[in-house]
Parts: sequence; structure tokens; C-alpha cells
Amino acid sequence: MARDHGRRAVATYAPVQIWIHWLTALCIFGLVAAGLTMTRIGPGTLTNALYELHKSFGLIVVALVVLRFVARAVHGAPEHAPMPGWQLLAARISHVALYLLIVIVPLSGWAATSACCAPVNLFWSIDLTLPVARGFDVARPIFVVHNWAAYLLVFVVLIHAGAALQHHYLRRDDTLARMTGGRARRVGLTRP
Repeated sequence: MARDHGRRAVATYAPVQIWIHWLTALCIFGLVAAGLTMTRIGPGTLTNALYELHKSFGLIVVALVVLRFVARAVHGAPEHAPMPGWQLLAARISHVALYLLIVIVPLSGWAATSACCAPVNLFWSIDLTLPVARGFDVARPIFVVHNWAAYLLVFVVLIHAGAALQHHYLRRDDTLARMTGGRARRVGLTRP
């Protein structure tokens, strides 16, 4: 049964929530690829461009997180599909971990880059450098947090995606359909 949020019962996420989810996922995949590449190819024009794009899309992820929280407050969320208690607990823990990491990774990158490599520009134009202490000694431990949190984020995203696929293909429930705008399979669930 879908949850009633005072406005209406929801069986799937609202279209704006679905768009934000997939844009965030696309940005994260691009950021990981750029981050791994830019730190391994050596200095040059491509490396500089990747750093600038990495910083810009990291800032976009921060904005998407804010929009995601606003959309969640406005539209609510559908109930989880019926599942054993341990799976529900695992789902809740993984969602909290995803939200925390999606905040920690870009904010720590933003802070570290503001400390060592100012200015932090959005697409080479708008200066969004944070007012933090300057220097590599300040930035170094923040980059450690950024890097390890990014690896942990990749791990949790893989678990999240695997669980969604397991629900879709093995359990054959509506978990994945809620975030793809697909039609609900279970009796009694209809799209709003």
C-alpha cells in the first residue's frame, strides 16, 4: 500500500524526483571516471579540463542534493515493497549512507580545492571558492576524506544498483519501477 502524505498516496516517485535521481547518478558516474582519469594521465590540457569539469559537476551534485531534499519534502516517497525486516533495515541504512556520501564527497572536494587550488569556478566562469584557510597542508587531509568517501560511495552505489536489480528480476516487485516511472506491478498500486 502506498503512503499517504496528506496530499495523495504515491506509488512511484514524482517525475522531478526521478529526473534528479538519474541526473545525480549520471553526474556521479562521470565524476568518478573523470577523477580516476585526471589523477593518472599527467599534466596537460586534458588534465586541466578534466579538473575543471570535475569541480563544476561536483558543484552541480551539491545543487541536485538540495533539490532532491526539497522534492522529497514536497512529493514524499512511496513505501518500500514488502520484504523481510533485515532487507528493509539494509535498504534504509544504504539510503542514509548514499545521502551522506552524496553530500560529503562533493563538499569535501569543494573545501579541499578551495584550500589548495583557488579559485573554484563553475565552468570556468563563476567563482564559488569557499572561504577556508589556504594551503596544501589544509587541503591534504580533506582530500583524503574526499577520496575515501568517493570510493565508499562507489561501493554503496553498486550495492544499491544490485539490490534494485535483484528486486526487479528476482523478487519481481516494484522497487525499480518506482524510480523509472514504470507501471506498478502489484495489485492495488496505481500511478498517481
